[in-house]
Amino acid sequence: MQLFKKNVVVKLCHHLNKLQKTLKKKLKMMRLMISKTFLLCLKKNCICFLFLVNVTVFSQDKPLSSQTKKQSLYTDMNEDDLMKTTNDLITRKEYNKATFFLSQHYSNFSNNLRVNWIYGYALSMNGDKKQAEAKYIKAISISPDNKNLQIDYARFLYDMGKIDKVASILSKFMDSESKNAELLLMQANISFWKGNLNNARKKIDRIQEIYPNSKITNSLAQQINELSAVYLKTNFEYQSDSQPLNFFAQHINLEQYKSRFLNPKLEISSYHFSPQKELAIIVKASNKFHFNRLKLIANLTGGVYKNLSGKADWVGGLNFSKKLIQNLSLNLGFSKKHELGTIASTAFNLTSQNVFGEIDYENKWLLFYAGYNQQFFEEDNERKLKDNEIQSIGTWVLTQPISIRKFNFQLGYSYSYTDAKDVLFFYDNEGVGAYDPYFTPKKQQIHSGLFIVNYKPTKKLLVEAKVNYGFNATIRNPYSINNIEVDGFYDETFTPVEYTGSISYNLSNRFGAKITYINQETFFYTRENFNLGLNFNI
Repeated sequence: MQLFKKNVVVKLCHHLNKLQKTLKKKLKMMRLMISKTFLLCLKKNCICFLFLVNVTVFSQDKPLSSQTKKQSLYTDMNEDDLMKTTNDLITRKEYNKATFFLSQHYSNFSNNLRVNWIYGYALSMNGDKKQAEAKYIKAISISPDNKNLQIDYARFLYDMGKIDKVASILSKFMDSESKNAELLLMQANISFWKGNLNNARKKIDRIQEIYPNSKITNSLAQQINELSAVYLKTNFEYQSDSQPLNFFAQHINLEQYKSRFLNPKLEISSYHFSPQKELAIIVKASNKFHFNRLKLIANLTGGVYKNLSGKADWVGGLNFSKKLIQNLSLNLGFSKKHELGTIASTAFNLTSQNVFGEIDYENKWLLFYAGYNQQFFEEDNERKLKDNEIQSIGTWVLTQPISIRKFNFQLGYSYSYTDAKDVLFFYDNEGVGAYDPYFTPKKQQIHSGLFIVNYKPTKKLLVEAKVNYGFNATIRNPYSINNIEVDGFYDETFTPVEYTGSISYNLSNRFGAKITYINQETFFYTRENFNLGLNFNI
């Protein structure tokens, strides 16, 4: 019995131990499962949290908040709610969000006046001028007689520089009794830009009547006074070259802008030559005509050239300057001008007729020019001169100014080609060659490097230097027979160089002065030129 009890007790302990081990094992497994469950939940919660964070951050860069976007996608919006939300965004200057928000709902309000109007404004403030104008036009088609809409559209066109359309709109809603200073100032500026200074002055006077001592018109009034003033420009010039041909010249220019069709200019020049002691006088009058709608300027010039030892001859011409596109202009014309480049040309009235064409182009990086000129010299039986022609082609490209502190730098390249039909070159008794009576190069080509630097330490003072260095230049040079006559040509290389330095100083808005020095070396001669210019605003 005791043994049985003992065995029972032993078995019971054994079962208890086994049960304990089982319970421990299961408890361990349960703990592991709980841990895994907890980690899984934690992982899911972290993922959800990170997603929400990303959505929140991302939504800050979206045109609309998540709430507004949800509203636009899943709910219908009436006109008042749309206008309120748009106005709130515009008030906060969030124009990108406003245009995006309107684009989500525009299909439901495409024929709505207020929506097209505010959509046009939001697009214009966001920089999309083309789409903005389309929305303004759509709004006007819905309500053509809406004065406020038309005026707001005029403001938009004014900022775009479409002044003809602005003037047409304003003329419908404004009369001589108008008291809207903003619109009057717009009209004054448009008249000024079109060259109608009298009308601009009338609008300024009207604003001053409404708002005495107003500063709103002071800047424009000053510009009008400066433009319409009489400009007197005088130049005193001395030149010495190795031909030898020296002269002292005086130039006087009078100019005044009256209107876009009346811009007269008077030019008087006198030359005193040495050692020949010859005199020459040139008097010219010109006028510019501005055709704003055509983006065209015409300049008509006429005058008299008189060498005191010869008969008088006329000079003048007509040229047209047309703006083709925003950065491209074309210049075409005809001129008859005096020639005073050699010793022989100072003894009588020598003129040439010129046909020319030029193209100017610029962008934010470069300035470009290309031109063609053909000179015609008439037959002169007295001096045994035949009809002659000289063709010239020139082009250059120049960088826009590169600013470093108060310095501006420009680099460039130029090319020129000149060729005469007949070469008027001879050798004198001493074997010295010269052109008689004008310069007639044979297939001259020049490749040059350009360098410009200017320094402006103050608003009134400007110092400038230019270098034109011909790194590759050739010409067909005449052969001589016993230093008497020309017999054929041979190719010759040379290095033309031109240095220019100038100092400009504006003592006031009415008076300025400029000193210029030029040193030039060509294949045929060297020259030095000194020029003092004085400008007066009367």
